[in-house]
Amino acid sequence: MKYKLSVRIFLTYRDKDVKVEVELSDEEVARIKELVAKDLEEQKQVDGDDEDGEDDFVSPPDLLDILDRKSPELFDLLWDVIFPKVFVESLIDGIKNYGELVRHEDDHYRSHRKVSFDELYEMYGDDMEIDHYNDCICKIPRSWMPKNPK
Repeated sequence: MKYKLSVRIFLTYRDKDVKVEVELSDEEVARIKELVAKDLEEQKQVDGDDEDGEDDFVSPPDLLDILDRKSPELFDLLWDVIFPKVFVESLIDGIKNYGELVRHEDDHYRSHRKVSFDELYEMYGDDMEIDHYNDCICKIPRSWMPKNPK
């Protein structure tokens, strides 16, 4: 079944929210839900150990981070779909902000979103470093979050 995921891409002056569609089996979704619940429970226990009683900033849970640590196969499945979007948006942002300093001499495209990812990656892939820790966050769909017992 296809699922839409929300990804926030961190750019120079503003973030960009995009949607990606990923094909997942019922078993994969069940496994993701299980991993998310387990990770959130572990984080809750760690956060509860705050000695001075102050609330430290806690970033929102990131699906890619959880899967990277708990299930590399599921991480790869999602990252293969998310990476091209992050790459293209980061490239557009770089060209917008730094112009000819980053634009490849063979790049004569008006809209990089309409160019095949493979062409752009061939042209710019060696010059860009993209990773999910620094460049984006994948929000966990509410339906994949554990239900709180009342």
